[in-house]
Parts: sequence; structure tokens; C-alpha cells
Amino acid sequence: MDIKKKCQSHLWLLTGTGEGHVFAESLLKEGWKITVSVVSSRASIPYERFSLENVLVGPLSSEDEIRSVILNARKNKNGFYCVVDLTHPFALNITPAISKVCRELGQPFIRYERPINNLSNAFLIESFRDLANYNLEDKSILLAIGSRKLKEAILELKDSGAKVYARVLSNPESLKKVLASSLLEKNFALLNPSLSSDGEIEKALIRKWNIDGVVCRQSGGATEKLWHHICLSMGIKLWILTRPSKAELIDSIDSYDELSKRLKSINIK
Repeated sequence: MDIKKKCQSHLWLLTGTGEGHVFAESLLKEGWKITVSVVSSRASIPYERFSLENVLVGPLSSEDEIRSVILNARKNKNGFYCVVDLTHPFALNITPAISKVCRELGQPFIRYERPINNLSNAFLIESFRDLANYNLEDKSILLAIGSRKLKEAILELKDSGAKVYARVLSNPESLKKVLASSLLEKNFALLNPSLSSDGEIEKALIRKWNIDGVVCRQSGGATEKLWHHICLSMGIKLWILTRPSKAELIDSIDSYDELSKRLKSINIK
């Protein structure tokens, strides 16, 4: 199928993972037109070098906002061939909302879900409360879980007698949340995930704070693999918060090749 000859070759990509700009670049090379949604201006930076139809900046906070984007595209640009959900696996609300709106509007929808890393040097926990099952008295624990559940995790660890530290992303929202927590200012660092394969910045933090263990999320991708590598090489413990269950009625794919095949198999009525 030559999609360049189709009257509808326009995709809406909702992004929130490192794969977003990689997938966008590959889709553009295949001939698709792309509109991208990102949650912040910072998140839009990797897309600046691409020739996109549009970049929508800001969180989609309601089903009405999602519906409005799809209907406006139908009114002004012949609509979207497909909506592709590349949001983060721990962004719990957005995927069910997008899926629901797409079903109601008869809009083709594909969810990309990162494959789960098959790495063994970690303890899996279903909630931060599970950390109470481990002897963490006077242990120095580093949280690398993002900022949304940071306050909850800090309280659970302090109840277990641990000394708590955190690595949070260098953006205003994360800073606001960590400052609103009970964490001492000397006990957190603002930085973005290391792009190096060996994570020298993360290792330096572990040495500085004499970290005994790290808590991260089962988000898949390079960051989770980096924490596996660091903890294994430095001989410290790693706890991984398991990924939320997949939303009902959503059949996801886990690779670009599968996405490309699925897009080409869609029948537009």
C-alpha cells in the first residue's frame, strides 16, 4: 500500500516516552503526515527538526479535549487516519480516555506499550507499601520514580526507618512536587536521565549519598535498564514498582514494526 496516494495519511501521535521522536521520524520516512502531542515545551524539543503538521503542547486533561482535537482535524484536515498512543505506561488516565473517545467516534486507535525488560537483579513491588516487608532501618534509599507519587513513596520509606533521597527530573513541575514533600533539600538532585550507557552521574549520586538501594518503575526503555546495570555493577539492591495492568478493551503492540504493519492493515470506511 502506498500511503502517499491515500487521501488520509495523517496520524496523531500522543507521546510521553523516549520512543516518541524515534517513531515519528520513522513514520515520516514512510510517508505519513504527523501531528504530535507533548505535555510541555521541553518535551517538544526533539520534534523541532521534523517537518510536522502540528505540535500540540500541554496535557490533555479531559475526554472533551481529546474529542475536540479529533473533530477539529476532521473539520479542517480530513481527519486522522489513526491515533497512536505512545504515552508513558505509568500515565494511568490518558490511555483509557483516548481509547474511549476513539471508540465513540469510530476513530482507529493503536496503543504502543513498551515490552517489559527481562532482567533479574531486582525485587518487584506492587506498591510502595511493600517496601515495609524489607529491613530498611537506617538504609539510604534513592527514589528514581518521577515526581507524581514521590510524596507517597517518601512517607512509606520514612515509616520503614530509611534515609530517603531522590533523583527528580529537571523541570518546574517536578521541582514543585519535591519541594512540597518532606524531603530535605540536600537529599534530592535535579537532573535528567543520563544519556551515557554507564550512568556516571547516577553513580556519583550513589557514592555521594552512600546509597544502599534504588527504587524505580517498571517503565521499560533505557532508564529502567540503566538502573539495572548501575545497581548490579555497584552491588546495591534494586526495587522495581510493577507496571499498572493494561486497560481493558485495549490491544497494544510493542514494537515499531508491529505498529507499521497495524497501520497498513486499517480499513477506513
